[in-house]
Amino acid sequence: MKKLTTLMAIATTLVALPATNAFAAWKEIGQNEQSTISVDVATLQASGGKAQIMSMLDFKKPGEDPQTKEPVNSIIGLNEFDCGTGKYRPIEFKVFSGHKGSGKVLVDQKTPESIYEAIPNGSWAAGVFNVACKAK
Repeated sequence: MKKLTTLMAIATTLVALPATNAFAAWKEIGQNEQSTISVDVATLQASGGKAQIMSMLDFKKPGEDPQTKEPVNSIIGLNEFDCGTGKYRPIEFKVFSGHKGSGKVLVDQKTPESIYEAIPNGSWAAGVFNVACKAK
């Protein structure tokens, strides 16, 4: 019974990760002319050469949601990195109208079957990769 309770607690925590942006301990890891990139190191999970971590892009100038035309000021996502190949894939992400995961959720997309993609040098994903894969 104790094992079942522990598994249920872990599952609940994993399911709740993307909803915890207001309480996340965001650590800024870099910025460029478009955005500030942050990670929540407390969400880092590593196993078998792969690592998952939540990251946030907070835009300096708002973008625009192509469907609703509403302003987009931040994106928070859970990404998985293959540390051996230097590739990543999005597991899920949310697009927000406000800065730092605030405001209206414009998009809530789960992509657990997405394929791994190469990480471009100098991209936000490269910075997050360095945190996720170097820390494990």
